[in-house]
Amino acid sequence: MLVACAAIVSSCAAQIPSEGFTPWQTYMNNDGRTNHSFDAVTVPMVKAWDKDISEFTFFKGYNKAQLASPALADGVIFVGSTNESFYSLDMRSGKVLWKFDAGYPLEAPPSVTQDKVCFGSSDGFMRCFDRGGTLLWEFRARSEILSSPVIKDSMVFFSSSDDRLYALDAGTGVKVWNYARMVFKSVTPRIYASSAWADGRLYHFFSDGTLVCLNAADGQELWSRKLVKDFDGALSTRRTPLVMGAVVYAIDDNNAVVALNSTTGEVKGIYNIIKAHDFVLPDKNTLVIAGAERVVSINISTGAILWDKELVNSPMQSVFAAGGYLFVLSNHEARMLGIYFLTRTKGYVEALKLTDGSIAWT
Repeated sequence: MLVACAAIVSSCAAQIPSEGFTPWQTYMNNDGRTNHSFDAVTVPMVKAWDKDISEFTFFKGYNKAQLASPALADGVIFVGSTNESFYSLDMRSGKVLWKFDAGYPLEAPPSVTQDKVCFGSSDGFMRCFDRGGTLLWEFRARSEILSSPVIKDSMVFFSSSDDRLYALDAGTGVKVWNYARMVFKSVTPRIYASSAWADGRLYHFFSDGTLVCLNAADGQELWSRKLVKDFDGALSTRRTPLVMGAVVYAIDDNNAVVALNSTTGEVKGIYNIIKAHDFVLPDKNTLVIAGAERVVSINISTGAILWDKELVNSPMQSVFAAGGYLFVLSNHEARMLGIYFLTRTKGYVEALKLTDGSIAWT
């Protein structure tokens, strides 16, 4: 992973504010996984610094995919890597404030509160540190952790790859409850899905393709709905639900965005204008769907297309919204002389205006 910090161009230097913005404290910004910030953003941007925290390879261009996105709070970036280390970095300079060697790859994004940072690792440990890097507690699940925790109501919620969802006491790490989906497969797919939380309920996608709603207090199942028959190609499609108001959104096996009543699980709408790989709701009336090569904005109530944009660089990997812009992250592979080990992966960022889809910066 190349951790890069971009900032607004001010005169000839990049200035990075460490205060005055809302923290991005967990995967997709918040417990509802909206992937959207209302903070103001100004483009164009410039790179202030970067830091390569991926594992060592002899071929610098070799694809070193990293799946743990960072969390940001109070001028500090928290991020894990497949090089088995977790980092706390100064946002202004990229300086390492502290580092923890987990001994196993870290593929799940961390979550941060005012006094804690918690993250899981591939050996099944969920660990919680204070913001200064002192280990407070650790809990071992029965299999690897690929999900970002939800820290809410004095509990830490997370899932492991054997289709178990845990609730731990946030202060001690003691298990409060766990929910087992009991999926029986010869090979269980590695699903990079995190729980969403809203109004005392947890929403989670399990490897049998079922979206389940649980009571966060005791782990009791409130409702479930089968949305995906087969998780082939799961890595390229968002499998973390989004909760906004009384609606939970998820992508089904037809790559359509499905809207369900968050209390009952009843289907309220299906949006299948393009094959969705990711999506974001910049407001309660607008749904922006990102496919591999196109992005479409639609009115949720009427289904009318507000704008339709073909991406300059593709395929799209993920999107997020901030300050009136949709930021589209894409990768492109170039293979020298047709040799696999000489493959170089280039990353692109495009900023589209949420109002009309026009390119604001690339």
